[in-house]
Amino acid sequence: MEHAEQLARVYGPTTWDLYAELDRSLAPRGPDWLLTKASEYLKPGDVVLDAGCRDAAHLIQLVRDNNVTGYGVDPVPLHIARAQEAVDAADLTGRIALQCTGMEEAPALGEQFDLVWCRDVLEQVADLPGALAGVSQVLKPAGHLLVFTQVATELLDAQDTALLGAHLGNVLSNLDPHTLETAFGQAGFAIEEKVVIGTEWREYAEERTQPVSRALLRLARLRRTRDQIVAVHGQDVYEHVEANLHWEVFQFLGKLAPTVDVLRRR
Repeated sequence: MEHAEQLARVYGPTTWDLYAELDRSLAPRGPDWLLTKASEYLKPGDVVLDAGCRDAAHLIQLVRDNNVTGYGVDPVPLHIARAQEAVDAADLTGRIALQCTGMEEAPALGEQFDLVWCRDVLEQVADLPGALAGVSQVLKPAGHLLVFTQVATELLDAQDTALLGAHLGNVLSNLDPHTLETAFGQAGFAIEEKVVIGTEWREYAEERTQPVSRALLRLARLRRTRDQIVAVHGQDVYEHVEANLHWEVFQFLGKLAPTVDVLRRR
């Protein structure tokens, strides 16, 4: 094809029609879909554990929506303090208990839970098989573990992986789908259902509040003022924030794939 023909094709109606097509929403699912999915495994009176509850926002909604009682654990004291404030403000103190502990110590809670909710947690667990084994011991025989986590896709190359390695919280090996599924099996779980969210939630958010655009703007500012930031906050914090901002963008580009696994004890 002659260059003039290439230019005519590139700037012709077919190309612009495709751009117009890409401007139309594909009606992506939003994050509330996960709460709806959890509700399929709960009935009034059940008990749910939020493993890695952070500020307890999801636990509060699960308890309210399904007329259940809840328990939240998290190893970060600040998270538990904020979670307690939120639970008190929601007037759910009598229905939600909180404890500052990790998933590995979960067996001390006993075999009492109908559902364990685990969202955005496994990426940061150092002992993945141990943590999952702990969760397995607190589930009732017919209970389920609902996991939302990120896995690397074939689009994530070695340079991307090295960049994410600067993240101060995540454990890179836990992003490997094979490692994750092997850990599920070692802990005595079978996968009942797998749903690849992919870019849907990021599309949903971007169509409404543009968080990925904000992450890109922050990334540009971070790099433009690198020397000042390193001098004030340190190289490790600079690299952590750089990796964290790429975390969002990589989901949007399909390099990381948010995935939901519904697990049951074998």
